[in-house]
Amino acid sequence: MNFDSAFIFARMKLALKFILLLFLIPIFGHSQIVNIENKRLSAKKEGFSGSLDVHGNFTVNTKTLLQFGTAVKLAYLKGKHYALILGDQTIVKSGDESFINKGFEHLRYNFQFKDSGRVVYEAYHQGQFNKVQRINMRLLLGTGFRFLVLDQNNYQLNLGSGFMGEYEELIEGGNSTDILSANYISFDGQFFDNFGMNTITYFQPKLADWGNYRISNETSLRFRFNQHLTFKLVYQLAHDSRDIEGVRKTNYAIKNTLSFNF
Repeated sequence: MNFDSAFIFARMKLALKFILLLFLIPIFGHSQIVNIENKRLSAKKEGFSGSLDVHGNFTVNTKTLLQFGTAVKLAYLKGKHYALILGDQTIVKSGDESFINKGFEHLRYNFQFKDSGRVVYEAYHQGQFNKVQRINMRLLLGTGFRFLVLDQNNYQLNLGSGFMGEYEELIEGGNSTDILSANYISFDGQFFDNFGMNTITYFQPKLADWGNYRISNETSLRFRFNQHLTFKLVYQLAHDSRDIEGVRKTNYAIKNTLSFNF
């Protein structure tokens, strides 16, 4: 091993130790909401794959918050079958007070139809809470189809549509059970070897009342240092049409993420 390769290897080992240390700090806390479609687009090889993200956020909500946390993805791909498990954990700091106010877990199964290769059946379960948005608990169980509209070497465009059942308990706001239409459009582009972009928009109206809806967008710019280490700048925007006392209808966040892929 020459001097250059030894130096690079030593730097990678040091970075990995640092990332693992940051991961262990908040691992006993709860998780936060992450974008599902963005995590799935990276599934290119058979067998197990995954990633570990370390991120810092600045959020304008009912309070101005500084956030730090980690996100873990574990995926398995075999032929037409794909399974995904996601978890995300965040420490939130407001002034001198540190607390955790978001939680997230997601399980998903995909089946790709052999005839076209462009149609995928999806089934998923999701659980979350968000104290800032007064959500004590939200449980989702959904199904639908994803359609591959554009698939080139460096560019991919997907459309998805389906239905999901939702049970939601609000803090001091009662509970509700609804069926929603779940729709999204996503684009991923790798413009250069070390630079790419991903943008995803979700639209989820209630079937019984289309004027009651949620819409969100996540756009990320990624800068790849090598095959294992990537930096991402992420902008998130979410709008909920409901009038909930003490909760903003529109929220946004800017997130800086250092991602280790394996």
